Amino acid sequence: MITIKDIAKEADVSTGTVDRVLHNRGGVSPKTETKIKKILKKKKFKINLIASSLAMKKYHNLATLIPQYDEQNLFWKSPYSGVLKANQEVSAYGIENNVFFFDQFDPESYLNAFLKLIKTEPDALVMVPLFVKESHEIIKILDHKKIPYLFLNVDLNGSALNVSRRSVLSYIGQNSFDAGVLSGKLSHLYSRNRDEFLIVMTRKNIQDNEAINKRVKGFKSYFQDNYSDAHIHQLKFDQSDGFEKVKKKINSYLIKHHRVKVIMVPSSRVSYICNAIHKNQLSRLKIIGFDTTPQNVEALKKGIVEFLISQKSFNQGYKSIRTIANYLVHKEMPAKEIPTPLEIITKENYKYSHVEERKYFNET
Repeated sequence: MITIKDIAKEADVSTGTVDRVLHNRGGVSPKTETKIKKILKKKKFKINLIASSLAMKKYHNLATLIPQYDEQNLFWKSPYSGVLKANQEVSAYGIENNVFFFDQFDPESYLNAFLKLIKTEPDALVMVPLFVKESHEIIKILDHKKIPYLFLNVDLNGSALNVSRRSVLSYIGQNSFDAGVLSGKLSHLYSRNRDEFLIVMTRKNIQDNEAINKRVKGFKSYFQDNYSDAHIHQLKFDQSDGFEKVKKKINSYLIKHHRVKVIMVPSSRVSYICNAIHKNQLSRLKIIGFDTTPQNVEALKKGIVEFLISQKSFNQGYKSIRTIANYLVHKEMPAKEIPTPLEIITKENYKYSHVEERKYFNET
């Protein structure tokens, strides 16, 4: 294990000089500081977080803005659980993370949750920027107050929000466009000549969810590049539509468009759509969805869903807190994008994936 004494010896300075550089206390010439930092980087040296925070008697107030989950929409339970696991670890060295929830279908709820959050005067923020317009307002406030923040799960790039990559510390999550391309390729592999494809979206205000919007664009892009004659249908449901209405509409659509043989659901609600489709229709369809919620995994195990594309959302939540903690304590600047894997999950390989998440739930 590399110590401050080892660094000082290689740099030919005192341990006190190395300590000054580590804690940005000044009093070191630029030339010596540069020399020490190069050695620190080469040796991949990190301060003991607990000892460092306690020695400086410095505590950090972190906040997380994340959608609430319920039994019908379980996706956000996974990243939230990852956040909780990381909270347990970072609290040991003086970081307290306050979590604020909002309704994922209500932009006003999102903004109100942030207004409560900002009153706690956080040193940094982890946020899920689910609504574009409201995120614009939030980011203006954060930039004005010089509060560092990172995006979790949903990325808003410059074209969507005019957000400078200098103001956002990092985005941690899936490359949604590439995920859409992957779903297009899988759909194509399962199709035959003259088969048609159906994208089913479960909320009409799709522009408010950048991740889903990019998946749809990626799906279409695959076919434009590889099978330009493909016939791609789109069917949209509003979140307020009752199950019976969804059931009636999707089955009528499938009867009318009998050449549709492959369905792609770009949200985490593929099991909901499967439940709405009549059994005699299911038998002729290949269905591809996203995210390993309990309901989706059950549909996968039964063979109703062929593939789930996983983004390891538990790891996203965990990594977001660890990343912002390293920034606050170490001043370690993260990469602008920290992508999580695109995993193709089948009923055969599910038990070998998501090990960290299942272990966490078994322990709690």
